[in-house]
Amino acid sequence: MSFRAKLKRYLLILEKLRHEPSFAELSDHLREHGLDRSERTLQRDIEQLRVELGVEVAYDRTNNRYHIVEDGPYHDAVLQLLERAQLLELVDGDADHLRKLVRVVRFEGLGSLRGMHHLGPLLRAIRERREVKLKYRRFQNGEEQDHRLQPHLLKEYRGRWYVLGIGKGYDNPISLGLDRIEALEVTAKRFSEKRHQEVSDYYEPIIGVDATPGKAVRVVLRFTPLQGRYVKALPVHHSQEVLHDGEDHCDVALYVQPNYELRQWILSQGNTVRVLEPKALVKEIGEVLKQAGEGYG
Repeated sequence: MSFRAKLKRYLLILEKLRHEPSFAELSDHLREHGLDRSERTLQRDIEQLRVELGVEVAYDRTNNRYHIVEDGPYHDAVLQLLERAQLLELVDGDADHLRKLVRVVRFEGLGSLRGMHHLGPLLRAIRERREVKLKYRRFQNGEEQDHRLQPHLLKEYRGRWYVLGIGKGYDNPISLGLDRIEALEVTAKRFSEKRHQEVSDYYEPIIGVDATPGKAVRVVLRFTPLQGRYVKALPVHHSQEVLHDGEDHCDVALYVQPNYELRQWILSQGNTVRVLEPKALVKEIGEVLKQAGEGYG
């Protein structure tokens, strides 16, 4: 069976698993979409989700229900890639389909493809563990820099792609925006994979890619009940934990670095959120809001 057919099947199964179905409900869901799977074949599909994609599916014998185990290391990334792959599947290799799709699909970003041509070479460099040489123009001052980088991860944030890795001359892992790379060369020099976990852990508690604060802390935010529902549906960070969910307010805790991206996100929520912890962040956000209020007289 083709990979495209397998992809469609996996997406339908994952979609239904979000609702913790019984085996019969899962089977009916596939049948409704034209896929009549035998019990044995469906069981194999569920097992292949773990083997091929790293998505763990657990069975609760008490309730006769299946559910996704969401603490797997690549759970979110796999689902996001599958969603994007399914959108491309709608194009079906036809330019006319693509034109029709553009009319009805809207993306959050501005549709810029700057730097996207670097994705292929960087993915190859990561797979083959090869260093890359690149020319990079800093966003802040427009200065051009030469970098020699051991690439370990690619990350998307707010419509921009970044390569994360070990840069020559840097004590800590660094991130570089692909749209700022002006020239890139994959070299023959190999590097060890042993620092991959270091890079992954370094950016784990970070929203976006700004690691300048250097230390993760417990951040507690209090939302209005309505905004709390939005935040629960679309978590700010994977570490998010709901502390209180009542009629008066919704409190959530994050274990993150209080970086620029976090502060900007908090400010974007207006009067629907209040910072409770840590004290330094409470003071900083309060001062910014005070200054903003003074600007309105």
